Amino acid sequence: MKLNCTHFLGAFVHIATRTGIETTQDELRRAYALVEDEAPADTLIGMARELGIELRPMQIEWRAITQLQGAFPAMLMLRDGSFLIAEGMVADTPQGPVILARDAGAGADEVDIALDQQRFERLCTGDVILAKRRYRLNESAQPFSMRWIVSQLLLEKTVLRDIGLASIITTIFSLFPPVLSMIVLDRVMVNHSYSTLAVMCGAVVLLIVFEMIAGYSRRLYMEVMATRIDGRLSLYLLDRMLSLPLDFFERNPTGLIQSKLSKIYQIRSFLTGKLLQTGLDLVVVAIVVPILFYLNWVLTLTVLGLACMLALIVYYYAEVVGKRFKAVVAAEQRKNTHLVESIYGIKTIKSLALEGRRRGEWDARVAQSVEARFALGRTANIPQTISVPFERLIFSGTFLLGAYLTLVDPSAFQAGSLMAFIMLGNRATQPIIQLAQLMQDYGEIKEAIEEVGSVVNAQPEQTRIGTGLRQPISGQLTFSDVSFRYAPGAPLALDDVSFEVPTGTFLGVMGRSGSGKTTITRLLQGLNPQYEGIIKVDGMDLREIDLQHLRTCIGVVGQENFLFSGTIRENIGIAKPHASFSEIVRVAQLAGAEEFIERLPQGYDTMLSEGAANLSGGQRQRLAIARALILDPPILILDEATSALDAESEAIINANLMRIAQGRTIICVSHRLAMLVAADNILVLEKGRLDDIGSHQELLRRNEIYQHMWHTQNRSTEVMNFDRIAIPHHQ
Repeated sequence: MKLNCTHFLGAFVHIATRTGIETTQDELRRAYALVEDEAPADTLIGMARELGIELRPMQIEWRAITQLQGAFPAMLMLRDGSFLIAEGMVADTPQGPVILARDAGAGADEVDIALDQQRFERLCTGDVILAKRRYRLNESAQPFSMRWIVSQLLLEKTVLRDIGLASIITTIFSLFPPVLSMIVLDRVMVNHSYSTLAVMCGAVVLLIVFEMIAGYSRRLYMEVMATRIDGRLSLYLLDRMLSLPLDFFERNPTGLIQSKLSKIYQIRSFLTGKLLQTGLDLVVVAIVVPILFYLNWVLTLTVLGLACMLALIVYYYAEVVGKRFKAVVAAEQRKNTHLVESIYGIKTIKSLALEGRRRGEWDARVAQSVEARFALGRTANIPQTISVPFERLIFSGTFLLGAYLTLVDPSAFQAGSLMAFIMLGNRATQPIIQLAQLMQDYGEIKEAIEEVGSVVNAQPEQTRIGTGLRQPISGQLTFSDVSFRYAPGAPLALDDVSFEVPTGTFLGVMGRSGSGKTTITRLLQGLNPQYEGIIKVDGMDLREIDLQHLRTCIGVVGQENFLFSGTIRENIGIAKPHASFSEIVRVAQLAGAEEFIERLPQGYDTMLSEGAANLSGGQRQRLAIARALILDPPILILDEATSALDAESEAIINANLMRIAQGRTIICVSHRLAMLVAADNILVLEKGRLDDIGSHQELLRRNEIYQHMWHTQNRSTEVMNFDRIAIPHHQ
């Protein structure tokens, strides 16, 4: 069933606010990509669950309406697809029970709507969505571990039941070939019974058909479960990765993260492959072993003893093999990290002619990987070699011992029974050996779980979504005694910095490299919360603000901006999926991007390749500015936004800067002081400390750092002006 997003979100926001979770329709649409007018009910229920609200849709008739007592607030669907919020119920009225409801968009002072039976049946469809705040730790918040993985398997109880039933049926069918052999050898061939042979032929055909059906059902159910678990793991992986703070990705190489996360598919294969298959095969053991004891207890003990010896060999070498496997994993991670780094840095490699050096480094890592894999194979070869005699004895030894028992007492153990025992014995010993192999594989999977867990179990970013302050932001900023260092023991990036930025101010930030310019913008976005002092945005402590709300009120344009694969229109409106085309054109005009977009053959529908390599640097920057403006943020951060541009592109952006700055606070970080001349105030930073603050003219008169950088950057212009004045014109 699909629900109208606008109507549902309006009612849901009301319910969420009642339960203590602050959010808005726009933020929900953006966070969960609700672009279409309608969305599946399951998607919306999943969205609510992530926010900590459990929704339970149900169909209810008026005569059962009293069951809702104590379940309010609830959402009542009207026949036009909109919702009312059921606030409560009055049971003892002259008209019978009456539901007190209100429109989700109504103000707090508006009167509730009274729904008696007649009005309820006329207006409502009978679809009710109950809502309850959930405080327990949900599955996605639990740490990634073997316990969590098993819990994902148990979510498919119905499918597991069907797989188990199909496996039991398949196992029963698999018992027929040994029984057939026993009957043919002991009855048909001895007694020359053609009628029995005909019956057995008919039974074989019938059992083959049923076994095909049962086998198909089992494989189909296993594929269904594997697909569901694969989808669930993939969603979980990206969700946990996106919740990590930015500094986690700055501390860890991309190739290493990618290598660790790729282990999730090895874990999935283990879950839906070896683990499940071995568990199902143990059903075979439970059924077959009693039959073996019935046929001959001496042979049964012999077979089980040999199988246990094999299991002990595999188990004994599991730890040694596991250590070798860890070395392989470490070598592969180093190799993959180098490969990803080479791909990302291919431009630098080409420009500096580093191909030879990178090949040499790659060869060394490949050699380490090959050596580790060879050591693993050599170690794993030892238990495989030791196991050969026991594997052969399970068949050959049992066959010879059975032949001896038949010779000793033909009436007690006939040739057909011996053949049936051999066939059933192989079926029983394989799961025992697989179980031991599973214990060895478990060591590898445990290592893979630790690798994935080192990423997804990292401390997530404290975004305070739904619980933080969400007051309107106009752009007033205050830094009070702010100090910050990027790591314990590292030098202070900011040292006791204090300043105020009134709403609508154009604030420039300048200083030498490493003076703390970018650090100020990072702290303002909440990217690094471990700072000392107080940062306030419109009087609200930054540590108390809902970060999603804060970041939607801050537009950021850096020196390097990533553009996604897709059209220009999609890239500009990516932060506002439901933005109209006129809004996209307006911000493109504001950023000065429209003039080159219109010259493109497909205009706003031009496809961008990865990283927008088909555009120039200046064009990418103007698209990035348009993208930052699509939400009309009251605060705009330009962090060296023009430092890598040519003079023409920089001039275009500077020409539009004052239009962009109207009605918003601008924080412009630049080492090019010409871009900051129009700023209301300019911060001068030196080694993390605030050296001075003032306008361009004020700093030019009194601040040595600003004077030095200004004269250094404008020396050629001053020399040209001096030459024009000093050299007289002779006629």
